[in-house]
Amino acid sequence: MYNNKQIGIPPGAVTLATGGTLAPVTLIVDVVLAAIPFIMSAISRGKPSPNDWQGWVALDSKNGQPIGTNAITWIIKDGQSIQNEALNILQYIRNYGTQDVLTYNSYYNRTITADDLADKLRRGGYENEAKQLIQQVQVPAPVQAASNILSNVTKSTSSLLLYLGIGLGLFLILKKK
Repeated sequence: MYNNKQIGIPPGAVTLATGGTLAPVTLIVDVVLAAIPFIMSAISRGKPSPNDWQGWVALDSKNGQPIGTNAITWIIKDGQSIQNEALNILQYIRNYGTQDVLTYNSYYNRTITADDLADKLRRGGYENEAKQLIQQVQVPAPVQAASNILSNVTKSTSSLLLYLGIGLGLFLILKKK
């Protein structure tokens, strides 16, 4: 019986269409046509998937590894398709950020740097993304210093205002007595 979901022509269809007069030839055609779904399945089975990253967090949890370990594995090890690996890593960091990747990983007993990650992205053909990553992660020293100064000034100002408010409140309370 023919299954509509099956790819190709059902076995025996060519033989039936010719009325069996060309049985040896049509039998070979039937066999080849029947094998098409199996051939297609075998071809697609070995292809890299751009969605592998979606199972990494669950796999890390299942294996009792720090979150990000599978992403780090793909950063430090090269497989069959560096382009696919870089794409998966890029998708992972777009969805989960770099905090689980650019850190010390106890499973590998090493720290992955932005340069490690950018190198993998470059080798996978993602040059622009690698540049953006380096720019985002490595803030220039003068900008960082200015940010720290501004943060300290804001904290000092907040503390000063708090003390002035407490002092004013005490002054008003004591003045009424």
